[in-house]
Amino acid sequence: MTALFLKECRQVLRSLVYYIYLVIFVLFITSQIGDMESVGSLSEPQPGQDFYGSGHSTDPHDIMEGAIESLFEETYRNHFDTYPFGFIKVVTLDETELAQMKAEVEQACGRNFDVLCRLYTDYWQSAGEASTYDEYLERQLDWHLPLRADYTYEEFEAQMGRVTKVIGRGCTYDGNYRSEAIKELTYEDAKQEYQDLCEKDRITRAGMRLFCDYGGILLAILPVFVGVSVCLRDRRAKAAEVICAKRISGAALIVTRYAASVILMFVPVAVCAFLMQMPCSYKAAEIGVTPDQTAFLTYSVVWLLPLILLATAVAFVLTELTDSILAILVQAVWAYGSLIMARTLTGDFGFKLIPRWNEFGGYDRFSQELPQLLLNRVCYTVLSVALVILAICIYERKRGVTTRGKIRKTHD
Repeated sequence: MTALFLKECRQVLRSLVYYIYLVIFVLFITSQIGDMESVGSLSEPQPGQDFYGSGHSTDPHDIMEGAIESLFEETYRNHFDTYPFGFIKVVTLDETELAQMKAEVEQACGRNFDVLCRLYTDYWQSAGEASTYDEYLERQLDWHLPLRADYTYEEFEAQMGRVTKVIGRGCTYDGNYRSEAIKELTYEDAKQEYQDLCEKDRITRAGMRLFCDYGGILLAILPVFVGVSVCLRDRRAKAAEVICAKRISGAALIVTRYAASVILMFVPVAVCAFLMQMPCSYKAAEIGVTPDQTAFLTYSVVWLLPLILLATAVAFVLTELTDSILAILVQAVWAYGSLIMARTLTGDFGFKLIPRWNEFGGYDRFSQELPQLLLNRVCYTVLSVALVILAICIYERKRGVTTRGKIRKTHD
């Protein structure tokens, strides 16, 4: 079995598809993760700073305020961004529809839309131009529409439903309005986040969540190409009949091929995670924090390995079933669907194929959602095992009938 496993590893290492997988993954990761490189500028918040940054809020008032302000600004410009199929589609409303949006804003604020427009323009004229992004963000966070004192969350949700019907699916108000709840951090907020980052995340864990966020996008699809290539290898070499005649069970052949493919795809992912973790480890040591040196492996195994397992299993079962590259299309559609259905880039894991956490930090929210993430990964791992077993059954069915350790080929 060991000799067969090593042979399968050598076969994978001879595959051009495997090296394309490596190049694409490495280039994507190194080009996307900028926060790891900027971790060197991480510093403890000090009292008296002009701005401590921003963060997401779960307060119902903040959610309502953020969504209504977004609706006001898009109505003001008659420019509504929607993502019905994952790509941006700008919607421009006609006069009747635009009047309906103005009425919704007026209902939430209890003031005429023209009055709100004057408040908006007066504020930005007095604020002046911002020389940096932080200055712009600070001024953006200082601007608030005055909501009615008796405005309720139930009324707000009903409004969001009506707004979505007019603008269309995939708009900000189609269940995505919680992402608009952004608040300016106070010194106490920023201090607490910094302490959580140092004491609970030990900096490296936060970095690895960000790594897994980006890595998961590619690993939901890339492994299927390697898996399909492995399964079609014998057919391309016209060696399928020779293998069928050998005294080795279909289970042993499929399992060793699957294991070789998964391991050889996972090892470079773990190496990349280790290299990406190094700036976090250096920064942690610099500020007197003991980094979690095993975070790269823990997060890679728990978060990313199930994606490799599943994509490869899909490749094996569909390629054995159809003798085609159908698995690539199926996995691409599944991965794409998971991305465009995400309501937020941080959390809300559910049973999504691709868990997202596009944030350096956020320990409290992550710890609350961790059980769901673990359940998600366990379910996909179990599904992967089931698909491999199914692939074995399909392979044995096509190959022949195994009786007392000997192979008797079937003939039509």
